[in-house]
Amino acid sequence: MSTLPHGQDAGDAALRWFTGVPLGTNPLILLDFVTLLAIAWVVSWGALIATQFVLGGYVDVSHYKGAAVVASYLSLVFIGFYCVICFVITRNRYAALYRCDRAAILCENMRCNPRALERRLLRFTAYPIEPVRDPIRSVERRVLWKDVTKARKIDDLRVVVLKGKRGTLMRVYCPDEEIYARALAFIAERTGVAAA
Repeated sequence: MSTLPHGQDAGDAALRWFTGVPLGTNPLILLDFVTLLAIAWVVSWGALIATQFVLGGYVDVSHYKGAAVVASYLSLVFIGFYCVICFVITRNRYAALYRCDRAAILCENMRCNPRALERRLLRFTAYPIEPVRDPIRSVERRVLWKDVTKARKIDDLRVVVLKGKRGTLMRVYCPDEEIYARALAFIAERTGVAAA
């Protein structure tokens, strides 16, 4: 939980914005989900084949096909859970508050019902929302500028991906072009790394 009230900043916060982020229709989250789903399919298929070999002592073509069918059904169950969570429970949205200061960037993901400034049925990119006053729950993540070794921009989605020695540190979602440009400039100034 953030140590600051949602309407206040630390004195050195130079850039701050709220944004709504889609879950079920976000291309980056969907890419992560499809990757995890493919890994889960291969692992479950392999586990079923290994189990058959250990318990039965042999494996033939019917076992491979059967394991593929069971792994596919498990994948369908995961897809169903994902759709229920994204479209029924969270209604395809969550809110994030980004705060950039001299030392770090903070992202506070909030469980709430963000109110979009413009009504639209489906969204694929981050969008402007009203400031969130009382979230149900929030989780804060901090990335120090000194840990950022690379920044990758995705112009079509208005996202900056901050990377470090161990991979992706944070995805910075921007609700509009103005904040996106300011965030890119601020990140380049603080890290010395221009987003490519």
